[in-house]
Amino acid sequence: MKPISDYLGEKLFFDQPSMFKRFYELRANDGVIGSMQQKGFFGMKWDSSIQNKNWEIYKPSIWRSLFEIRQAGYEMPIASFAREGFRSRGTVTFPMGEKLKIVPHLFRGFTEIADERDECLVRIKSKASLREKAEVLVEKRSETLDKYPWIILLAYIITLEQKHQAAHAG
Repeated sequence: MKPISDYLGEKLFFDQPSMFKRFYELRANDGVIGSMQQKGFFGMKWDSSIQNKNWEIYKPSIWRSLFEIRQAGYEMPIASFAREGFRSRGTVTFPMGEKLKIVPHLFRGFTEIADERDECLVRIKSKASLREKAEVLVEKRSETLDKYPWIILLAYIITLEQKHQAAHAG
């Protein structure tokens, strides 16, 4: 499989094949790169697959806004996403002290994955449709992004969660 940085300048797409299922695919011109499906009654767990590896993205508690990520079949998380207070933006912390920021812009219609210097690495732009769709653009090469490609899936989960919360509030 190609590293995520090799898709620099290419458009990738998130697609929901069926509007009745919470299943999403990350697609490139040459096929499916990754997929994710929401599991559980409260939707607290996502089973995801990207670049031939399976991951679990989950909330350890219904009372916390924290997301943790672990490889499928393992118990210990390898990374966590913590929000900044009551805001939707937050930071993903990796095992070796690396950090990436996920910054949703709900009213502008896009979410960014940025490094510690606030340089945009990936931009996910939502599209209006009956089924959930989004366009993904890798804007800069990153070793962290290649090492942890599931961060794109996590950013899209946060985007979906934010859109659903906004729909319920208004």
